[in-house]
Amino acid sequence: MLEIHPDQLLNLTISFLLPFFRIGAFFMALPLFGSQLVSVRLRAAFSFVVAVIVTPVIEVPSYDPVSPAYIVLIAEQLVIGFALGFVVTVLFQLFSLAGQLAAMKAGLGFAMSNDPANGISVATLGQYYLSMVALAFLGTNGHLVMIEYLAESFTYWPIGQGFDSQRYWQLVLLGGWMFEKALLIVLPLAIAVLVINLSFGVVAKASPQLNIFALGFPIIMLFSLFFFWIMLEDFLSIYLLFFDEMIQWLKTAWGIQLDG
Repeated sequence: MLEIHPDQLLNLTISFLLPFFRIGAFFMALPLFGSQLVSVRLRAAFSFVVAVIVTPVIEVPSYDPVSPAYIVLIAEQLVIGFALGFVVTVLFQLFSLAGQLAAMKAGLGFAMSNDPANGISVATLGQYYLSMVALAFLGTNGHLVMIEYLAESFTYWPIGQGFDSQRYWQLVLLGGWMFEKALLIVLPLAIAVLVINLSFGVVAKASPQLNIFALGFPIIMLFSLFFFWIMLEDFLSIYLLFFDEMIQWLKTAWGIQLDG
């Protein structure tokens, strides 16, 4: 008959809680899984299952669960989990920002739609890009890759070693990468719209009797929609390129990498 001593049960519970807090914070911050579309109970249950799988293969130091140091460890795991989830959020918001910038350039900024995941109103093109990147993320098993990186983080960031300020600063710099890539996506459309506006300016100078505003707005809008349709052909390639850059950033900036 299997017998478990109360001290052994307490040690198992203590060793399980710290990874559970990191994994739970990760899924709370991860796009799609951490949105309002997924209930808190489902996220907690999924975090519990992942923690049960991960805990036996990682090294958890022994700590007194009633000491103030244990509270600091819990805060540390929450910060690391939120930071890992925030990295993926930056990738999603990159395409959302690109869609909103493109909508402003195309004169479609007035077209707003409700975002059920975040409970806010965003530009329709931004919401469309966000839906596309979500499908690409799930279709290319990006969620499985990030769960594997989460498990590897316990090797590169062992419990109890803290989260230094340099890594915080690197996370802030990741915002600059997001704006840079979003502008790269929108740049072809911005240049094309600029050329069209210059052309209409020349026409307005040559024929002042023409109503350029009434003529130019629908033409720019139709051209922009046609441009978006052309860009859909390379959307998956662009996503894979940025996803690979994010993986390389995790490897070079934070030292997290897969063995395979």
